Amino acid sequence: MKLTVDFILVTGILLSSFAIIGVLRLNQKKTPQYILVVFWFLILSVIAYFYASLHDLKMLQFIMYYLENGVRFLIPPLLYLYVKSIFIDDHNLLKKSLKHFIVFGVYFISYTIPKSLIPDSNYIYMYQEYIPNWALVQDIFGIVYFILSLKLFYKVSRLMKQSYSNIVEKEFLWIEKFLISFLIVLIVDLIITITEMYFGYNVDWDGYITVLFMIIAMSYLGYYGLKQSTVFIPSFLIQTDDEQVIEEQKQALYLKTSEHDALKVKFQSCMKEDKIYLSPDLNLKVLADAMGISERKLSAFFSEVMHRSFYDSINLFRVEEAKTLLKSDVVESHSITGIGLTCGFSSKSSFYRIFKKRTQMSPLAYRKSVLKESHHT
Repeated sequence: MKLTVDFILVTGILLSSFAIIGVLRLNQKKTPQYILVVFWFLILSVIAYFYASLHDLKMLQFIMYYLENGVRFLIPPLLYLYVKSIFIDDHNLLKKSLKHFIVFGVYFISYTIPKSLIPDSNYIYMYQEYIPNWALVQDIFGIVYFILSLKLFYKVSRLMKQSYSNIVEKEFLWIEKFLISFLIVLIVDLIITITEMYFGYNVDWDGYITVLFMIIAMSYLGYYGLKQSTVFIPSFLIQTDDEQVIEEQKQALYLKTSEHDALKVKFQSCMKEDKIYLSPDLNLKVLADAMGISERKLSAFFSEVMHRSFYDSINLFRVEEAKTLLKSDVVESHSITGIGLTCGFSSKSSFYRIFKKRTQMSPLAYRKSVLKESHHT
């Protein structure tokens, strides 16, 4: 059993080390990348602590204790900051976010350090009298922050429909998998903690179960995440809530009525003549350049004139193109999925989902209905 646990812990140490090296080797590093380095280092410290405990390495265990203890007060707000740093361009973001780490700071100074230096003092017992189970508090604290991080991510994802035509399949959805995976780890730890409290037992091996789930999450995320460079170097920046409101208020009066028709002509030309929507990488900047206008003006055009998002506007043309191809003989030499990719959709799943949303039927069902109508005529 010890050999199995040892193998799992060594695997976790290697995975977290590879993750740190993978991020550090990126040519461009900004705030999100540095936050990830800190995150993976903390994960490495947790695993190293359990490895030291397993092999009774007192010195290593003592050193790692300072990083492992209270890490559940540190990692969740750190990942919340990671999500914000990706989507919000603010040089003072770190300074403004220090308040999220106050709980960890107080806990570290008033509990972690005293417990490591004088573990049997009355001071520590006084803490345990008022808060008998710190693990429960840490788990609840962490889960709340992970939920806040997911809420922020989903909110930003909706905003990004204003700039990207294939947002659902963009590589940064790794963030969602990343957050959910580690949220599950915390939930597992919470269940273990509540079980211990309910049945009144306390064992040393329960922490290894949580670490096992954490390493499983790392294995799931590691290769997938590190291969997606755009996760770490996003090509977009979303404004803060206040800035977004101000910008929307400005855009409400940005376009003159006399500009509407000219912009419609340019847009229709890019869509119907150039068929720019066939590119799966089409975004607001590319279309703005093609129309010879600024991104701000194009964004205002969609909100004021088209009354739909850039994402929905582009995919509307893609669906119509797909419908045309599904009615033609092209379908005989292309798969249904191939037709979707030809029309600019980035994957089979996005093609089927968006097509069904627009037509109330799948591409295959639509093709069959077309064939049925042709046989009747």
